[in-house]
Amino acid sequence: MAKMHIKGFILQQIARTDGMWDSEIAEAVCRAYDKVGPYWVGTVRVTLTDLYSGGLLTSIEEKFDAADDKMHFRFRVSDFGRRRMADTGLL
Repeated sequence: MAKMHIKGFILQQIARTDGMWDSEIAEAVCRAYDKVGPYWVGTVRVTLTDLYSGGLLTSIEEKFDAADDKMHFRFRVSDFGRRRMADTGLL
């Protein structure tokens, strides 16, 4: 059986929680899809940006990690995102 597409997987993972950090999401995706390395972590971050810009996710917390020299975001599925997930069978 084919695996869920990564965007759908991300939405389902976040929808099960009250919010997830981008690093937690990247770890879950890489584990589930047997991917490793900075390329795949970056791919997840780009996908999160896409879902956020489409209104499916909201950022509920941000922090700067000086050790990584990166901003990190905690995301939650928006009400619109939940409706779209229901419409497409992801919920």
